[in-house]
Amino acid sequence: MCRSKGMLGRDEASNWPRSHSSGASVRRRALFEGHDGAEAVAVSRVLDTLDVDTMWCPGPGDGHGPRCPLVEQGHCDLLDKADFVINNLGEAHSFRAAVAPAVDDAVHGDRHVLVLTGWQRAESLRAALPGSKVVEGPLTTQIVQDVAQLTAGVADVV
Repeated sequence: MCRSKGMLGRDEASNWPRSHSSGASVRRRALFEGHDGAEAVAVSRVLDTLDVDTMWCPGPGDGHGPRCPLVEQGHCDLLDKADFVINNLGEAHSFRAAVAPAVDDAVHGDRHVLVLTGWQRAESLRAALPGSKVVEGPLTTQIVQDVAQLTAGVADVV
């Protein structure tokens, strides 16, 4: 994937294969925010089995890469289309760490936001992100399944 210094906001998973196992005409959409492409593919495959389409945003670069339109301009088309969000951008870079609070501020109502973090930061992030569900990572298949079921009103997330 070639990343420029421009803005993000384009679904990097838009041409990935998707099954239509249930025959449902309308599938829910998840926005996966994570810089690892292999992880995004794995999340997409898990969600696809649950009849959820995945949009993927690799997140902003380290200051020299693309910038987040939600952080920079207060709006993201991908976020508008998402039924729920899984944020696994981490906090190693301040540009990536800025995305979770921006999403937390922007998402309201029944849409769920899951933010993964290490155990060292979990409590402080829970206080800083009151609209999000903060879960201690690493990201697992079970966490992805739980958040998808939660957004469907089926179960509680870990």
